[in-house]
Amino acid sequence: MKIARGTKLSNFYLILQGAVLIISTAFLVLPASGVITSSNPAGQQTNPPITINKVRDNIYMIKGGSGANCYFLAGKKTNLLIDAKMSPESLKDMLAEIQKISAKPLSLVILTHSDGDHVNGLSGLPGGVKILAHKKTYEEMLPAVEQRPELKDFLPSETYEGGKNLDFEGTKLELRNFGPAHTSGDTVIFIPESKVAIAGDLVFIGRDPLIHKQKNGSFFGLIKTLESMLAYKPEIELFLSGHADPASRQDVAELVNSLKEKEARVREMIQQKKTLEEIRAAFGLEPGSAPSRRPSLIDIIYQEIMEQK
Repeated sequence: MKIARGTKLSNFYLILQGAVLIISTAFLVLPASGVITSSNPAGQQTNPPITINKVRDNIYMIKGGSGANCYFLAGKKTNLLIDAKMSPESLKDMLAEIQKISAKPLSLVILTHSDGDHVNGLSGLPGGVKILAHKKTYEEMLPAVEQRPELKDFLPSETYEGGKNLDFEGTKLELRNFGPAHTSGDTVIFIPESKVAIAGDLVFIGRDPLIHKQKNGSFFGLIKTLESMLAYKPEIELFLSGHADPASRQDVAELVNSLKEKEARVREMIQQKKTLEEIRAAFGLEPGSAPSRRPSLIDIIYQEIMEQK
């Protein structure tokens, strides 16, 4: 699927802020750690510096700036970027740091999903860079463009469904979507030769994963996706994500087990005729503490179990 590109904007993120009611279901979803800004107004958090570390072979992990972890692959002639930070300023800072390691032009950006902390920096891209994502990611980004047509330049210019194989200058990539999980359009990027997979926001370590119901995310879909991700390429050793350090297969397996344990506990309390508030209290959640925009994992598990009845 090819999509025409439009005219570039000078500041996509500011425009998105002006359309927050639309974008809350499209481009802009605040990162899990809270609001991160590119400046330092009174009382707001400053961004950590951009740091880049080699993971393995030609794969690099990028932390800092505004937004989630990003990754880049150094090619023989060009570079490939995975995700685009929260602001164009951070993306430009990131590209400048990448140039210190691999002084080649950027040819392709792959988006793991549509959350704002992964895509709002796209307007900082130089001209001529292709943007690739799952079709559902494109669709989740589209409502903002329907309200503001000038944003179309920052939609994915190419999409795929199910799976797509790429040869990036000799590095084999396998893009796979295993169904709705964190969002409806999550992409896992497998790099079999390096035994690495890049999984966006599918892998949260040390805290509950986020599931965006407004983007058709699914708790049971997340379990299915994590299990499918482990089974698809058994040789994969490292799983890279948007909000955690590199995780092992054992880390991901333990995440799956912890999710299933939470589900079993919630299901048991439902069978005991416990109310949602009682279940939430059993997990240490304060009464009424879950905002409607981002319900807790326990709320979502409860909802999806009840929908099965």
